Amino acid sequence: MNRGFETRAGHQWRLNHHSVDSEEFQHWNMRVGDTLLPDVSASPTLKLVLVFNSRLQSAALLMGAAFHEASVSDFELPRERSSVHRTQKQRTWYSHIVDDCLARSREVRQALLHRWTPTPRAEQLAIDAFVLLTELTPARAELLRLCQYDRARAFSTLAKHIDLAADQFQLSADLLAEVEGGSGAVAMSDEQRFVAISTALLDRSGGGVSLTEGAKMLGITRQALHKRVKLGSAFGLMLGSEIVLPKFQFVTDGNGTRLVEGLVKITKLFDDSGAGRWSMLQFLIDIDPNLADTPQRVLAVGRIDDVVTAAKAYLGLNEG
Repeated sequence: MNRGFETRAGHQWRLNHHSVDSEEFQHWNMRVGDTLLPDVSASPTLKLVLVFNSRLQSAALLMGAAFHEASVSDFELPRERSSVHRTQKQRTWYSHIVDDCLARSREVRQALLHRWTPTPRAEQLAIDAFVLLTELTPARAELLRLCQYDRARAFSTLAKHIDLAADQFQLSADLLAEVEGGSGAVAMSDEQRFVAISTALLDRSGGGVSLTEGAKMLGITRQALHKRVKLGSAFGLMLGSEIVLPKFQFVTDGNGTRLVEGLVKITKLFDDSGAGRWSMLQFLIDIDPNLADTPQRVLAVGRIDDVVTAAKAYLGLNEG
């Protein structure tokens, strides 16, 4: 059954324009919305954790079945990432389940970016997984529309949204563990949630410094460093109302402290694509399958062109 998608040369799958607004679209809205999950009225945070886990695990099974159906043999599972804050805590069954779900999210993300040739049945399974995963992001409608015109870009864009959803899942799961046994769930505004996720991501990168601190390290004025941030030759991020600079970009040699080379090429890609610099931070600190290392470390040894190529693949700029 063709779920509103067409196969084109180059193995790009597209939503059929004649069926995207048809009963099939409504079928998927009902099917995703009616997933059998318990009504967790006692904790909105627990419900978020349950929904993410359910969608993710189901999509992983669908993508795995699709790859099996198409006899995909070159898909490699991503390496396990160590988590410092988890290894310092006592391991429980709950934390094991959370870590397993996070590992599954990295597998699904890599599967969405993988190049392969689907059979008709494998295509159906992959599209089922795609539609299911779009329920994890507020950009679901836009992603489904994008798939009408560019399947590869839609899949790669969804992969980035899965990264953000995984960060929110981890934050919510950790929060739930901390308040377990307390008087009630802790409600967070969208802004508070973004700041918490962003802070956790910055901490995982090794921390950050302010413009004033960074300028002092480099021996330049605060205004000069601010200009470099705007031009992209320094990597700065907005956290609340302040600009922070990840520490890893500062390198010390015999001539003092400087910024790692090649940043301007990477920031331009993320700025121009609209992905933004928080997405760039995520890219730089996670192991990239094309580099077999973190782009941050590869950039530090001077392999700028390799990191640029990996960034283009991460952003889906090489697709189509």
